[in-house]
Amino acid sequence: MKQVIKYIVFALLIGLSLYNAVYFESLDDHKRGQNKGVFDVKTLAIDFMASKTETLPAINASEFLVNIADDITGYCKNNGKKLGISDNYNFIIEGNATVATIEDENILLVLNDDKEQHIRIATDFIFGNAIRDASAIADIGDFQNTMDFNSISVELNNIVRETVVPLLKQKVEEDDELYFKGAVEVNTKHPDLQHLKVIPLIIKFKK
Repeated sequence: MKQVIKYIVFALLIGLSLYNAVYFESLDDHKRGQNKGVFDVKTLAIDFMASKTETLPAINASEFLVNIADDITGYCKNNGKKLGISDNYNFIIEGNATVATIEDENILLVLNDDKEQHIRIATDFIFGNAIRDASAIADIGDFQNTMDFNSISVELNNIVRETVVPLLKQKVEEDDELYFKGAVEVNTKHPDLQHLKVIPLIIKFKK
């Protein structure tokens, strides 16, 4: 009899252990748990464009052009931001300017600080990593894979292409005065300072 009772108690203990080892949850709860670890690049990009660009530190565009023409390598190393061993350095610049020419793919601006200086605002072919890297919105070391990191640039460029640029092209006219803030990339190995293009983050017309 004692042997039977011992087996019964043993069986109950085994059953209790198995019961506690099994966890049941609904499919919806399971999916939500999985999604907590998913990187939400769109939310990051939207939040940045909506609430971070106004306070983003920027270099005066006129000073930027003077200094980079004087010593492109030294200025880029001391003031630019780049990823890894790339020769591409990225900057956030801002300035007040007058629209000189509306081109097919850009808008040529004359800087109000120095009428001899000009720079272009890109209105087409918005691509690359200038916004992501110049703004330091993210650190590649925080990501387990480069796909998520690269997708930040894609989403930022999409927002500029779909929101900032259409409003600019719709309103802009020659001789308009405006304020701009944006990202620009400079390649120290193959510089083309006469054709630098700013990817616009903020455009404010003076009228």
